[in-house]
Amino acid sequence: MHLKNKELITQRLDGVWVYERIVKIEYNVENDVEDNYIGTLDLTFHITFIETKEPFKIRIRYYHVDDLTIRKATTFPLSRDLIVHDMKEQGLVSSQRYHVHDDSGYGENDGFEFIEFYCTSMEVILVEEFYEI
Repeated sequence: MHLKNKELITQRLDGVWVYERIVKIEYNVENDVEDNYIGTLDLTFHITFIETKEPFKIRIRYYHVDDLTIRKATTFPLSRDLIVHDMKEQGLVSSQRYHVHDDSGYGENDGFEFIEFYCTSMEVILVEEFYEI
């Protein structure tokens, strides 16, 4: 999986941490120069260091989002990070490179409980303390 700016995570978050939940979802649609609609999705994750219980947030931007599905949910708890299937590595021909979703709860990595979508690329855009102003 290719995650642009992944070093923002490794430089700032030194230690063992876990994903708690998705705390913010921002979806934007813009027109490109060929008048195509392009979806961009920003997901902000709440993570916690295991040893210190210190909370942080990570925001990842997903580009050229298609087939976004969000099921009815009041919170978006995660048992781990989102599951990313690289379609190209799996030998599947698709205009989208990645299939992204949370876990269905059965641990099979093939279904989702709250969120699912396809995208062409992913980028870390923010890593900061959870309560930073």
